[in-house]
Amino acid sequence: MLKPVRRWMIGAPLFAGLLMAPTGTAAADPAPTGGATRCHVNVICTGTSETTTKPPTGGGGGGGGGTGGGPQVCRYNGRDFACSDPAMGWFSSATGCYYRLVSPPPPADDPVWKGHKPEDGGIYNPTCVQADGSISPAPADFFAQPPAGPPPDNPVALAHSAAEEIAFPDPVPGIAPEGTSVVGVPVWFWLANPQPPAAKTARGNVIAVTVTPRLKSLEWSLGDQLDPKKETVKTCAGAGTPYEPKYGASPSPTCGHVFTTGSGTRKAGLFYGTLTVHWVGDVTITGGNQTVAPIDLETSVRLQFPVAEVQVLN
Repeated sequence: MLKPVRRWMIGAPLFAGLLMAPTGTAAADPAPTGGATRCHVNVICTGTSETTTKPPTGGGGGGGGGTGGGPQVCRYNGRDFACSDPAMGWFSSATGCYYRLVSPPPPADDPVWKGHKPEDGGIYNPTCVQADGSISPAPADFFAQPPAGPPPDNPVALAHSAAEEIAFPDPVPGIAPEGTSVVGVPVWFWLANPQPPAAKTARGNVIAVTVTPRLKSLEWSLGDQLDPKKETVKTCAGAGTPYEPKYGASPSPTCGHVFTTGSGTRKAGLFYGTLTVHWVGDVTITGGNQTVAPIDLETSVRLQFPVAEVQVLN
């Protein structure tokens, strides 16, 4: 069963601002916040930003019976028994007995083999449920196949369990230019902390499933349109390119945008957007031959920033 959405409240500074002012004398249109010079893009104006991590999705693949979570329970004659016991071995719901493999096995000429050879199977010590409900040992016996064993693991469930334990960092958005963004000036977007978190492993009865996260893409919802259906959404592969002064006023080669309208008429003079970081969890299974497809994972942070209308005067 997937865990509920996890939420954290953080104060998230945004690294953003003006790349390079347009040539000529620039005048900013007034905004409810007092103008672009009053509320810089590199600060979430006296607010906080909520970071959300969504439960993992996807991960289809080889199935199984057990979920890998909590002790396994087996049922016999209307009663529940632990499917395994450190001293008695594994329980069979068909016979009502625990079976533990004798190790090392008896000599090949021991009568307990009943004429079989050691390579034909194994000798097990049964411990069985009696009519009065008690459990007592029974004579050792030969079985060609294990009479009881661990319930099958569900690799998909184990993969999701492992993914739920991954500690994703709060996304730190990188936005340039420094200072105030203005209409018509290229804006650069990137993720300032793109390093994936550590992999996590969930262990079942037989297999172990490891989920290793890697960054897939960034999705920037900019909130710059009055009609939400027409809102600008920039999807960028990878972490984007961090801005450096040497780039001047050139557009980002990997993830950027040019605003065509200012935020002065909006609530508090701000655009309200979201950065969603899409991760992929690659799944590795140890101890089995099943396969599980990569798992989709994501974190997001809400953004708010002003964009000023600028007039160039001759």
